[in-house]
Amino acid sequence: MRRSKVLEERRMRVNPEIRDSVALSFRIVDRIHEILEEKGLKQKDLAQRLGKSEAEISKWMRGTHNFTIDTLVSIEDALGARIIQVCNSYPVHDFEPIVAAEP
Repeated sequence: MRRSKVLEERRMRVNPEIRDSVALSFRIVDRIHEILEEKGLKQKDLAQRLGKSEAEISKWMRGTHNFTIDTLVSIEDALGARIIQVCNSYPVHDFEPIVAAEP
């Protein structure tokens, strides 16, 4: 994809945290598009599977939607594919269980 030099210069002046958040949103949308394409589906199909309007899904797919975990799980279930894979770098044995004290 060809990028605009002016837009790239403006993008570099944005707060890095916001820039990273927007970049992640675009990667999520790219992944959803990829899954739809792999399965021969359209945004309309995703809307039907989620019980949402096509307009709402279209708004989500612009790349600026702040997806909740619940929404991502619903989309994954509707499409039967993972959008985000989270790697747990903490071994389970590093944490002590929290036990509630008797009153």
